[in-house]
Amino acid sequence: MRNKLLLCISLLLLTGCEGLNYRSSVPTHPVHLEIDTHVGMYIHFVPENVGTYLIADAGGVHLNGITQPLTVLDAYGYAGTVVYIDGWHPYAAYDLCCPNCLRRDKPCVVDGIFAVCPICGEKYDLASGTAAPMNGMAHETLRIYRASYNISTGKLLVSLPQ
Repeated sequence: MRNKLLLCISLLLLTGCEGLNYRSSVPTHPVHLEIDTHVGMYIHFVPENVGTYLIADAGGVHLNGITQPLTVLDAYGYAGTVVYIDGWHPYAAYDLCCPNCLRRDKPCVVDGIFAVCPICGEKYDLASGTAAPMNGMAHETLRIYRASYNISTGKLLVSLPQ
């Protein structure tokens, strides 16, 4: 009986790991953003401000109607990057390319808690911390980037996952 129980638990754990090897249809493209939440327009872009987001694209970094130019070291992903404070993580970062349409020239538009594809209309839930599709047209989340935050220095780094 004990062996059967262990076998069942092992199978459950192995099948539960399927999502750990996340692969996106969105092409891999460099992303590198360093944000110091102690300076300039970023002083209110802190984990306590749930629902706040910034967008990085070819035009710069956009937050609260202010645009800061990209630095030489910055890279914004395939179609642009949204960094969202969702309440589940200090920060979550996603590429704005819809994995259903794969149009770099038509990135998703952030509308409150959703990123909405202007081509197919799919909505991706940013507030959930997963960027999961809501309408059922797409079968995967937005491409996920790593967002690491050092609370003592106030530095946020967005990069490709390893």
